Amino acid sequence: MTASAGTLTLRGVLPAIVTPFTKDGSAVDKKSLVNLVDFVLQGGIHGIVACGSTGEATTLVDEEYVQVVQVARERTAGKVPCVAGISVSSTNRAVQIARVIKELGCDAILVATPPYNKPSQAGIIEHFKAIYAATGLPLIAYNVPGRSGVAMTSATLGTLSQQGLITSIKEASGSIDNVADTMLAVKPECQVLSGDDSLFLPMLAYGGRGVISVVGNAMPKEMVALYEAFEQGEVAEARRVQLQLLPKCRAAFAETNPVPIKTALALMKIIENDAVRLPLTPLSAATLERVRQEFAL
Repeated sequence: MTASAGTLTLRGVLPAIVTPFTKDGSAVDKKSLVNLVDFVLQGGIHGIVACGSTGEATTLVDEEYVQVVQVARERTAGKVPCVAGISVSSTNRAVQIARVIKELGCDAILVATPPYNKPSQAGIIEHFKAIYAATGLPLIAYNVPGRSGVAMTSATLGTLSQQGLITSIKEASGSIDNVADTMLAVKPECQVLSGDDSLFLPMLAYGGRGVISVVGNAMPKEMVALYEAFEQGEVAEARRVQLQLLPKCRAAFAETNPVPIKTALALMKIIENDAVRLPLTPLSAATLERVRQEFAL
């Protein structure tokens, strides 16, 4: 169900799925990837994001990137929206990837601020203009200064929204104040999604539409339950679930994402193993025990 240009409704829980690798890390483990996508779908999720930060997209060669997005699109087709991520320093390269994403039939593109080269706010806007002009697909602005090195200001996000260049925002700055400023700057129909699992409920209270989730890989039913409780006006129940999930959210980020959540998924036998690619390394013994306590059944 590919969206028409510039339109797409995103809401609820969209896991940013990990990319499972074979034990030696040399290839994508397609069987585990299929199992993961099916698992979160069975949990009632409302969409999926492939090849984002949690998917270790920056470690994938082109053929692997295509393989992961293809699996995500094929397993979700006709069920929920499928989003693919772009986080590269070159706008020309971003446009090339965006065209591939469109060819693969995805519904939207998650676009992070180009990392490392520290563009100005004007440069960020031009980056989005180029990607939108090349594809016409709905774009989700990914504000993640902790990884990209540069934050998109609320004014920039407002400009992107007002000019029709984005339909949604993944807000992962960790600041509720930023969320409030962004809500005032963007069009009312712009769909602001939390990029932090621990801030899911506060984001909903500010008018957010959902979450692009790390913990949702392992706890899709619980994350969906939080969202549904809030939507039904059961705020006390939503708060209970958010607080119940908080130790899991903390454990999932005790070391660099996605290492803890991949380990959790392997412990839960949703994926075959917890292999990550360098420069990421396996969890420390202390964090492994913490993840085991929170996620192993």
